[in-house]
Amino acid sequence: IHTIDLKPPPKEIATKTHHITQDLTDFESLRSDLKSLKIDVAVHLAALVSGDPSQVLRANVDGTANLLETLRPHPPKLIIVASTAAQLYRNAQYMPIDEKHPITPVTSYGLSKHLTEEVARFYYRVHSLPTTIFRQTNVYGPAPVQKFTVINKFIEDALTKGYITIFGDGRQVRNFIHIDDLVQYYVEAIHYPSPERLAGQVFNISGPEEYQIKPLAEKIASYITPKINKKIKVVHGPPSIPPEQDIHIFNISSRKAELFFNFKPRITLVEGIPKTIAEMHEP
Repeated sequence: IHTIDLKPPPKEIATKTHHITQDLTDFESLRSDLKSLKIDVAVHLAALVSGDPSQVLRANVDGTANLLETLRPHPPKLIIVASTAAQLYRNAQYMPIDEKHPITPVTSYGLSKHLTEEVARFYYRVHSLPTTIFRQTNVYGPAPVQKFTVINKFIEDALTKGYITIFGDGRQVRNFIHIDDLVQYYVEAIHYPSPERLAGQVFNISGPEEYQIKPLAEKIASYITPKINKKIKVVHGPPSIPPEQDIHIFNISSRKAELFFNFKPRITLVEGIPKTIAEMHEP
């Protein structure tokens, strides 16, 4: 297993991988680092999710184009490109939301992922690179990279600050998938018996349920309060985007992925949140 990132891998996997410290936007260095590797499957998870819009677009779009161009001379049997569901679909125009639902990004990250998908489709259509797109919902669970996702951030703030901040009125709706279920989807794809069937496909990758943000924060607070013997408050901050652009209707379907991979997410929030709290609250 080879990993490419600007940061070293977590210590839990550092001894199990060969790590390459590299910036995907540096095409020549990337090509030099990868030219001697024989790659069976490539999983593209790298992304910049916030910051200056021009930097987000450059990191995500140029980085993806550089990676795919580097892989083009000697294609792997499969290239999985991680994308986003909520940032692309926004409010449902019909339900359930399938992979053909209109795309209407309103953030620089959402726009960058839309363009990233177009890059992946271009390389599939023009150069026959076997790209597959995973449109993932909000991931949570014990993993260092999940530190700033909604549920993990709520848990972290509750444990360290004693309160949870909701930006906006809390009526926003999100779908959540536990990291263990998400990883299983990737495992199923990597070991798919006929990888050529996955080339050019787009999959919604979602968890078993949607939840409003305010009740979610209150649920997390109720779990943590007895653990630390301190009542966790839920407070409100200004909305991060205009309320009319936020997501209040989000019934998403991952039926296509479930049928292809013969796997259905199993971990509900009732099981997954306490499990995540226990991992993050270890002494």
